[in-house]
Amino acid sequence: MLDSPSQERAPAAKTRRARLLRLSDTMIALLCVLALLDGVLSIPLQNDDAVTTVWTFSNNTWIENLAIRDSGDILCSSLNRAALYLVNPFEHTATTVHQFDNTDGVLGIAEVWNDVFVVVTCDVDVATSLAIAGSAKAWEVDMSAWELEEASAVTLIANLTSVGIPDGVLTLPSVSGVVLIADAGNGIIWRLDTCSGEYGIAIQDPLFRTTNTLVPLGVDGIHLLNNNELYFTSIGDSFLGRVMIDELGTALDLATVIANMTLPDDFAFGANGTAYLVGANTPYQALPGGEVIVLAGGANDAVQEGATSAAFGKTIEDRDMLYISTNGGMLAPVSGRIVGGQIAAVNVRLFS
Repeated sequence: MLDSPSQERAPAAKTRRARLLRLSDTMIALLCVLALLDGVLSIPLQNDDAVTTVWTFSNNTWIENLAIRDSGDILCSSLNRAALYLVNPFEHTATTVHQFDNTDGVLGIAEVWNDVFVVVTCDVDVATSLAIAGSAKAWEVDMSAWELEEASAVTLIANLTSVGIPDGVLTLPSVSGVVLIADAGNGIIWRLDTCSGEYGIAIQDPLFRTTNTLVPLGVDGIHLLNNNELYFTSIGDSFLGRVMIDELGTALDLATVIANMTLPDDFAFGANGTAYLVGANTPYQALPGGEVIVLAGGANDAVQEGATSAAFGKTIEDRDMLYISTNGGMLAPVSGRIVGGQIAAVNVRLFS
């Protein structure tokens, strides 16, 4: 197993040890039961040979979200180490981009301009799925400036004091510098102008708020298809949903459920518009008719233990590779063993 990132280029601020957050035995048992529920409509022969490990972080490192640079490098956020990492999937190396002070968790990432990313942070108690009120923030990370070792590479955009748990982030293609942020804690999608720092509610919908008191997390992963179809996951209620939006991110109708699967966290769209989701140690493929296919792994499989996010490669060499981040089983460890969070790669061509 590989160690934590070996090429440290973080600012001079001293890296602090984040709190190690654990679920109670009761919550772990409940999540394990949920993970065993069969919400899948079609299950072909799984192919764990299609999964390779790109990078393994040290134990008790929760990797929460991914964003892919045009260079092919993978930006990875850590929920419990307050860090943003950079993984090179071709050379199998990792670097610390930034260590955030005065926060526990780094969550969603989205590219807002060329090689400039919006990153959201928050103090989250994983044991209760609750955030410390007023702790959410949005940051700008300029990777070109970071490569030049400029001090201005990471800057604060706004204090998101009304946001509960900011997780999924997407960029609106028709409005420069504006992103949508999924608030899993409050069940709201917010709109943030990254230039002015102003933010407000973009969409409220009954499906965004979960009815699950054991996993009280609603709208989480959010992505656009065809510029006006906003797809989202609900972890607590275990489904993939969709709502039509206008160019400003305002809903044009009520959200609907597209497909059901166990504890979906995040997802990515393939070139043909097929959604590839991750959750319960498993990557899924959701077909247009609502059919769900398990590609690899499973509730008791440690291949992708605690899968949290997914993103496709951007280069010729890896555009068919679905990169998956994991938390190493920190929520519900397979066989009671927590391992290091990982970046794994799934070759989706093997399932076409």
